[in-house]
Amino acid sequence: MRRIIQFVSAFIMNSFLFLNPKEGITLYQGKLKSVCVPILNCYSCPLAWGSCPIGAAQQTLKMMRIPYFIFGFFGIIGAFIGRYGCGNLCPFGLLQEYLFKIKTKKLRIKRVFRLTKFIFLALTLLMPVLIHQPFFCKYVCPAGTIEASIAQIVMNPSLIQLLGFYFYLKVFFVILFFAGAITIKRFFCVVFCPIGAIYGLFNKISLLQIKLDKSKCTKCGTCNAVCPMDINIYENTADYDCIRCFECVNKCPFNALSKGTILNSPSSREKSSISQ
Repeated sequence: MRRIIQFVSAFIMNSFLFLNPKEGITLYQGKLKSVCVPILNCYSCPLAWGSCPIGAAQQTLKMMRIPYFIFGFFGIIGAFIGRYGCGNLCPFGLLQEYLFKIKTKKLRIKRVFRLTKFIFLALTLLMPVLIHQPFFCKYVCPAGTIEASIAQIVMNPSLIQLLGFYFYLKVFFVILFFAGAITIKRFFCVVFCPIGAIYGLFNKISLLQIKLDKSKCTKCGTCNAVCPMDINIYENTADYDCIRCFECVNKCPFNALSKGTILNSPSSREKSSISQ
């Protein structure tokens, strides 16, 4: 079911040419482009209906304005579902999960390197103010390169003559992304994604939670084996890297994990009993 949701989400957000064949290969510029999607999905993709929230935030910061609406957008989604969108709605996450299925030697990311996405988040928000450029979108984002730059070149080969240094820099990051995604579970999500970093900050307080019954958990490793983010959910059910895909909940052989809300989590019940 999760896979179906991922494919449906990807199509809904990127179906402009399919649903408007008479429009040709022009970029959609209608009213929906003023609406942000909840995940990483490039504004300039020929198929996209909406805007990427991190791109919109950078454009606003570049104009020396505070993106209150975008911050509120992140806050509302994060407060309700945490990183659920990363695990169930993001087309780029879906691509990475399929790339990881390619048979090759697999690697694991140490915990300390998982913090680098917060550094990228800081740079993503600070650099537009300092250099007046959308740092992440212009220099780094592999999703933008694949969905927008390469896609538009394929559809309009005459654009090749306009390519410059920044395009090839981003191609380098795409190659790095593919190499990483093939060998490391959701490499980009774990190490680079600023949107995932933002939502991850809300995992501990979001309404949607994963609950652990410690009396049933044997730490057998099944949850880690099926986790797209390669974490041990029994160590921290509110881990900032948990994308709320619920693969661990569905595959736990001892039913130690379950879906829930912060309102009926064990910590909430303990606080309630203490107050009474």
